[in-house]
Amino acid sequence: MVSPDQRPEYYIRQPIVPPMGETRDFGDVACDLAERMGMPLGFKTKEEFVRLSCEMTPEVKEAGGFEYMKEHGVYHNPETKAACFSYMRTIPPSAFAAEDVIFDEWLGVYWNWKKSRAKSREEAMEKGYMHTKKAYTGYVGQQIGGAVYRGFPPDKVNKTGFMELYSELMEEKGFNPLPSYYPNPEHQKMGEDELILTTYKVNVQSHSRTQNCKWLTEIYHTNPAWINPETAARRGIANGDLIKVKSEVGEITTKARVTPGVVPGVIAISNHCGHWKYGRYASGNATPEDIRGDLEDRDAHRIWWNDDHGAHPNWLIPNKPDPIGGEQRWNDTVVTVEKVASA
Repeated sequence: MVSPDQRPEYYIRQPIVPPMGETRDFGDVACDLAERMGMPLGFKTKEEFVRLSCEMTPEVKEAGGFEYMKEHGVYHNPETKAACFSYMRTIPPSAFAAEDVIFDEWLGVYWNWKKSRAKSREEAMEKGYMHTKKAYTGYVGQQIGGAVYRGFPPDKVNKTGFMELYSELMEEKGFNPLPSYYPNPEHQKMGEDELILTTYKVNVQSHSRTQNCKWLTEIYHTNPAWINPETAARRGIANGDLIKVKSEVGEITTKARVTPGVVPGVIAISNHCGHWKYGRYASGNATPEDIRGDLEDRDAHRIWWNDDHGAHPNWLIPNKPDPIGGEQRWNDTVVTVEKVASA
């Protein structure tokens, strides 16, 4: 770990009470399994691993090693020099006076033209740092006043070493070069009966990829649509009602969760559930391996949530990326919501 000013810090977490009954620390279980599988880790218990880590960390070892950490829980050397503000580190003259390093007077950037895609020094000088492809790979430093500093080294886009607000790249593309707010045109013309769909993630699933993990999906296997009480009341929707959510490209039917956890005018649906395949835990449908009998899952009969695997909001979201950044829009689809009439 590091402190806010980038000084190394070391911590250990210790059990408050020993494992109860026949339970064991999972770290010890993992070590034991590795031994049984013929893959020894070099330590047989979790405590032994922590002890070795303390002994192999010079500063901690000098302070007293594992016993010191058990007593104090944390160690840091207050005399260690802070590593923050690295952007203020000056660059030695030998670095920016090298033969292939040139200076862009307009930007104040020193850069090595041979690391770019310029064919010659003359071409690099003529085009300049900002307009030479891959020039950022040769960035050396940023001149400020009479010194050259490390600054903020760019990555994949030719930028200065400054923390930039004004973007020449955005200006070249015809956009406002300063940070700006552009209202979503679709939101400007929304009707009174329309809402904004936003998606979100929960802490026990990962995108749509972990739904066939039986333990995670037992915890979270359905994703009702969160809707504010005020918004729900206007539509006659009560908690647990079936609702239809519809956009310009599709519709889904799901349950309503009426909660003040979302603001009025918004409906929120997590992006984890709603599989129609991907295994019996994710969808309730067996995989080809299950059908052939290649896999034996002793827990399959324990599935108690087969009546509800949720609904995926992707059916509602059109392929309309951000016109500037190009990122898919997951949080601003315009939808209508209505209660599904009882049969």
